[in-house]
Order: sequence, then structure tokens, then C-alpha cells
Amino acid sequence: MKADTNRLSRRTLLKWGLGYVGLLSGGHISSSSLAEMLNGPTPRQSLGPFFPDEGDPIDAIRENPAPGIPISQANDQDLTFVKGRQGKAKGQVIYLRGKVLSAKTGQAIPRTVIIMWSASASGRYNHKEDDGMLSFPHPTTGEIIHRTYDGYFQYWGRAVTNEHGDYWFKTIVPGFYPIDLESGLYRPSHLHFQLLPPAQPKLVTQLYFRGDQIPNNALNQELLPKDVVILDAGLTPKEQERVIVDYAPDTSGEMSDGLVGHYDFVIPG
Repeated sequence: MKADTNRLSRRTLLKWGLGYVGLLSGGHISSSSLAEMLNGPTPRQSLGPFFPDEGDPIDAIRENPAPGIPISQANDQDLTFVKGRQGKAKGQVIYLRGKVLSAKTGQAIPRTVIIMWSASASGRYNHKEDDGMLSFPHPTTGEIIHRTYDGYFQYWGRAVTNEHGDYWFKTIVPGFYPIDLESGLYRPSHLHFQLLPPAQPKLVTQLYFRGDQIPNNALNQELLPKDVVILDAGLTPKEQERVIVDYAPDTSGEMSDGLVGHYDFVIPG
């Protein structure tokens, strides 16, 4: 995004892997009968322009200082605080748990590295190129929203599935944000993922939010069918539903400080 414009730049579209032709095109990922039993493989979506590569972050958060570890994998799976800093991330706390499964076999995939990253609760990424439209009116209420950097939010983290294919993350609900105010285009709240299963192609996707206690829940549901990433990926209504996670209060008492969602990633064959 450019600081002097309220429109999504062509450069950003290209970085997202999007094009104006792509926004109008269809298509979806084929799936095997087994994958259908698993509700289909997790649809692929674009990486986005704000993946935490070296030199990109405003604040190079690196909880693990060991040399040779990419910055995208140098932080743990609890994004609600940064080690060594006295403070907690702003926003609604959530837990996301589930498994990583194979669409071919239905079996769990142990030792899968999962990288997750997102914007802050106000919709700002820890990325030098996220420098435009830092203040904008809420499309429903008109309230001015300031997209601000949160120094206590970790922004990205890494989990590795155990022998049963289980993973978990603790984070906050990221804010929605505009990409083209003139056209009324916004990205709904979402989490980015890159999965690196052993001896299999990586999977890049995004997950979206639903739940009575999710901030801006009604607006997020309105934005989802018009989202440029979902449109560019050509997701069918069934596939779109496949990447929405329902969040609700924890009934076990173990995660009483946040909402809980469940999602099983199904790696396409």
C-alpha cells in the first residue's frame, strides 16, 4: 500500500498474486473422494504482501535468536505477548486448535511446521510496506479507526504438529482493514498460514472468523463474499465455508481467557 493513496496499488495486487482479471475468474481445487469425506482439502489462497521476511518488519521480533532460523520461524505459538516485554497484546484473545491431515490417506501428518501471521487488533501489520490508509471511517458506524502498531503483539508465530498431527495457537482477532476506500473494498479479519509438511508441497492459505463475540462479526460476514483474496482464489461457496472458523467461549475452563475455534488443515494431494 502507498501512503499517499486510498486505493490498492497495482504493486500490492501483484504481490498478493492478484490481478483484476483474476478477481473475476472462477475455478476451484479438485478433491479426491477421501478429501470429500474430510469436507475437501483446505483451499489454497495467496501468501499476501505482508509475510515476515528478513528486513520487512517495522520491529524485527525474534524470540529465538539462534542463527540460521528465518525470522518467520523465530517466534512461538502464543502471539498474545512478546518475551521480554512487559505487556499484553490488545484485542480479543482466541485459541485455534486442530490437526493437520492428508487428503490422500486421511492420516495425521506429524512434524508439520505451521507459520501463522496477521495484523494487529486495529488492522496494522508489522511490515514496512503497510503504510497507507492508517486512519479510515468504519463502513457501518463512521467511527474513525486508527490502524496502529502494537508493540506487545508478536505478529507471527510457529507451531509444529505432534505425533498425532495436533497443533495450537493463541493469538488475538486481527482487525479488518481497507484496501480501496473509493470502491469500498475491505479485507475481513483473517489469519495467514503457511504449512510445511514433511516431504510434501507446502500449503498457503487464510482462515476467517465467525462468532457472536468476534469483534465486527456482522461486518466480517458481509465482507467475506466480496473479499479480493477469496474471489481471486475462485472459492466456491462450499470452499468459502471451508475456511471460516466458528469461535465460542471455552466450556472446559482451560482457556477461559479467550474464545476457542477448531480447524483441521487437510493437505491437498
